[in-house]
Amino acid sequence: MDKDRDDKITLSEIVHPRRKAFAQLDRDGNGELRFEEWAIRTIEKFEGADANGDGLLTREEYATSAPKPRKKKPACKC
Repeated sequence: MDKDRDDKITLSEIVHPRRKAFAQLDRDGNGELRFEEWAIRTIEKFEGADANGDGLLTREEYATSAPKPRKKKPACKC
């Protein structure tokens, strides 16, 4: 969280990851998130998992939509 490594965490440093995620969803870049902009991510994820294109997800197809595990960062050597 402490991006500038000054041993202090600012509000900006805390919300920065959320702002980036918001900006990626805000397709028209107007600073507002319409339902359609938010929902499109879920729709794209569903369509990507629906391997046979039948509009339904089997257990196997659904399993492919699970978030990828994040790589663990090395422990802080303070």
